[in-house]
Formats: sequence, structure tokens, C-alpha cells
Amino acid sequence: MHLLRPGFEINYQLTPIPYSVRLYDKPSLFAGKLHAVLCRNWKTRVKGRDFYDYIWYLSKGISPNILYLESRMIQSGHLHKSEKLNRELLFDKLQDRFVSVDFVQAKSDILSFINDSSELDLWSSEFFWSITKDRLIV
Repeated sequence: MHLLRPGFEINYQLTPIPYSVRLYDKPSLFAGKLHAVLCRNWKTRVKGRDFYDYIWYLSKGISPNILYLESRMIQSGHLHKSEKLNRELLFDKLQDRFVSVDFVQAKSDILSFINDSSELDLWSSEFFWSITKDRLIV
């Protein structure tokens, strides 16, 4: 299986000397984060940082590179190569994932990285499903 490549952007900097850096573009980074949210398998553990970053991408109105996400999911065995990842299938997979997450554990994973734990008060399957329905542009 040939992995569909992500998109890239070039970033130029001036200090300490002029240079350029080739980076994944934001839609491809978001696709990678969606892959982590959906497919990261640490037995019963959940990585709260993935969900925290997921909220960040949604808050910025970034649309994921759906073809790259599809390719990653096929490569990792989370999507059959005959399936096409579209909005409906992605939303179904996200809804299933949100229902299965232990958000108490997800919150505890992120606590040491944030200053105000009240930002996590809303974290629940209902919260994540609501912001996904309202904000995820595919």
C-alpha cells in the first residue's frame, strides 16, 4: 500500500541566519492528530493531549487532509483499503471513539500541562461530539 503523502509548506526565518524549513501543512497535521484520537491504542489508557490538541484544531477552523487520514488509517489497519473515508464515516468513528473514552483519565493525563484545570470541566463524550458536529469541516 502506498501511503498518500501529506501536504507541506515552507517557512522562512531570518535569525540566527536566513533559512527555510519544510513543514507539514496544518490540514495534514490535523489528519495526524485525528489518527491519534481515533487509532492510538494504549490498551485502556488514553492520551488526553490528543484530545486537547483536537480542540485546538477545531478552534482554529482547520479542515483535516481527509485523504491523508484515510491513507494513515488503512496503513494502521483501522480502515479497510476498499473503504473510502468520507464525512459520514469519519463522524461515525469519532462518535464511537468519544463514547469509549475514559475522560477522567484523559483529564488526568493533561493536568500537568495546563495552568487552569477548569478548562477540562466540560470534557465528556457529549462535549466532544457537540463540538465535532458544530465545527469539524470535512
